[in-house]
Amino acid sequence: MRIKKGTLKSACLALVILMLATGPLSAQVSQAEIAANRELTKAFLIGKKRLAAPVASGEFAAGKEPAHDQFEGVLRFQPFKSRARMKVLTDKFDVTKTKNLRLKYLPEFKLTLVQDGQALISVIRSTQRTRHPYWEFIAGTGSTWYEAPDGDWNRAALPFALKEANQNCLHNGLLTFLYKRDGSISNIAYQVGSETCAYLHINLWGTGQAQYQPGKFAQADKVIETYRRELANRLPVQPIENLANRFPGFDPGKLKPLAADDITVYGLVTDKVHYRSACPTRFGPYPYCDEVALPSYSLAKSIFGGLAYMMMVKLWPEFENIPITRLIPACRLRDGRWDNVTPKNLVNMASGNYRSSKFSQDESSAAMTPFFTALSHQQKLRLSCKLWPAKQAPGERLVYHTTDHYLLGTAMTEFVRSKAGPQADIFRDLIVARLFNPLGLSQLSRVSQRTYDAAAQPFTAYGLFFLSDDIARLGRFLNSGQNHSRLFRPEDFERAMFRQTDDLLRWGYSSDEGYAMGFWGFDVAPFLPCKKTTWIPFMSGYGGLIVALLPNGTVYYYFTDGGHRSWQAAAVEINKIDNYCKE
Repeated sequence: MRIKKGTLKSACLALVILMLATGPLSAQVSQAEIAANRELTKAFLIGKKRLAAPVASGEFAAGKEPAHDQFEGVLRFQPFKSRARMKVLTDKFDVTKTKNLRLKYLPEFKLTLVQDGQALISVIRSTQRTRHPYWEFIAGTGSTWYEAPDGDWNRAALPFALKEANQNCLHNGLLTFLYKRDGSISNIAYQVGSETCAYLHINLWGTGQAQYQPGKFAQADKVIETYRRELANRLPVQPIENLANRFPGFDPGKLKPLAADDITVYGLVTDKVHYRSACPTRFGPYPYCDEVALPSYSLAKSIFGGLAYMMMVKLWPEFENIPITRLIPACRLRDGRWDNVTPKNLVNMASGNYRSSKFSQDESSAAMTPFFTALSHQQKLRLSCKLWPAKQAPGERLVYHTTDHYLLGTAMTEFVRSKAGPQADIFRDLIVARLFNPLGLSQLSRVSQRTYDAAAQPFTAYGLFFLSDDIARLGRFLNSGQNHSRLFRPEDFERAMFRQTDDLLRWGYSSDEGYAMGFWGFDVAPFLPCKKTTWIPFMSGYGGLIVALLPNGTVYYYFTDGGHRSWQAAAVEINKIDNYCKE
C-alpha cells in the first residue's frame, strides 16, 4: 500500500486526528474542531456533488457524543456510477483491464445492522456475495455518533473490505452516512485506500444512494451477545511504541517490516498484551484498526492444513499412512506417481512429484495459473493430480506446492466423511469447532474460501480471513507452552514447533530453514549468535505475511504486500525480552 499525500485539507484533518490520538495534545483539540474541518459535511452527504478525491481517513472516525437515535434495520447501497472514480497504482495481472474482473465503483450491497452502545454491528461479519461477478464484500463493525453541525441527523461509519472472488486479496475501505430514526438517510460516501494484495493496488472513491429500512431484527440480542463475547476475549491492545517503556533498551523500530510502504499491520504479543502498530492507509491511519480484515494466503497451510492434519491423526492414527489414491480416485494415474504418497508426505510437501526442486519455481510457474483460477473442485483436483511428474520417492525432498495441500484437504474430507457421514466438513468440524470456537475467535475467521460448486471444497492451502486479534490469540495459544495433547499427538506438535527435528526436511537452498507439519522453521543461531541451533517456528504467506512463534513465548507478526520475507532483525531484538538462545 504505497503511502501518498492527499489533499491539503485532508492532510490537515489527518494531523488533527493524530493529535487527538497521541495524548498530551488531545486536550487542545475538540471534536467540534474536527467536525469543522470535514469535507464529508451534512451539506455534502445530502447533496449532489461528486467527491473530487479521497479524504483523510480520520473523517470516518467516530465522535464521542452518542447518536440521538438507534440504528437498527436494513441498509441498502447503490452506487452513483457517474460520480465514482478509481486510480490504479499497481495491476500486475491486468485485473482492472479485464471486463468481468474490473471494478469501477463500490458494488451494490445489502446489510442488516444492529447497534450496541456506539458499535454498529453487521449481522454477517464475513464474506458476502454481491452482484459483481468478481468482487465480494466484508462488513466490519463501525460506529454511530452525533455532531452538532449535523443538526437533527445522526452520523455513522463502517469499515469494510472488498475481496476478489476465488482469491485471497483484500482491499480495505471506509464508508459513512447520516440517518434519522424515521428511516431518512443521506447518500453514502466511500473510499478504498489500502490493501493486502501484492499484485493489485487501487484507490476507489465515490458516493451512492442509500436506503434505510428501520426495524427490529429478530436475533439482535444474539448478535450483540456474540459480539460482546468476542470483545471480552480479545487481548488488551497497546501501541507498539510502548514496548520501549515496558522493556528498557528495546527498540520497537526493529519490529517494523522492511516493506515500510506496504504495511497493513504488525505487532508483538507478550505478557498477555497485544502491542500493535497503527494500520496505515494512503490517506492517514485507518480509524478501525481492530476491524481491518487480513488474508491468510499460505498461513492457511499451517493454520488449516497442518493443524487439521494433526487433529486427524490424533483421532485416527491410521490416516497418516493411507495411500492417497485410496481416498482420491482422480490421482489413480497410469504412471502410478501417487500410489505411494501418503497424507504425511503431503503435509510436509514431500510427495516426490515435481518439475523443479529449485525454491518456488514450480509454485510460481505459469502451470499454476489454471489451478488458482479454477472455480470447481474437479478442476482444481484434476490439475493437482496431473501437474507434477514423479521425480523421486515420497518423503525424501521438500518441494513447495500449494497443490499438495489442496490434495491433503481433499484426502482429509474424504476420510472424515467415511467416519462421520457425508455432511462432515474438515474446516467446520475440526478447525472451527475444536480450535477457533474454544478460543473465541472472530466471526470473520470462521469462513474459508471454497470452490464455487456443489462440492464447496475448502482450499486448505489458502483462503482464510482474520482480524489482528485472531492472529495474536491463535499464535499465543500455539506458543503458550501448555499441553496441547487434547488436540494433537505430542510428537506431531513437537515437530510442528521445531522442538523435535531429527527427521526434518530442509530447503535445498538454505541450511537455516526447514518445513514440518505445514510450519516453517528458521534457525536464528547465526544471527544472535546462539551456541546451538535455535529454531523458531513460523507461518508464511504470499506477498509478505509472517507469524513467528518465538521460543521465549512471544508472538511476532506482520501483514504486508511488498514481497519481503525477512524478519531476522525483529528476532534478534525480541531476544532482549527474554534470552531464548539454547545453552
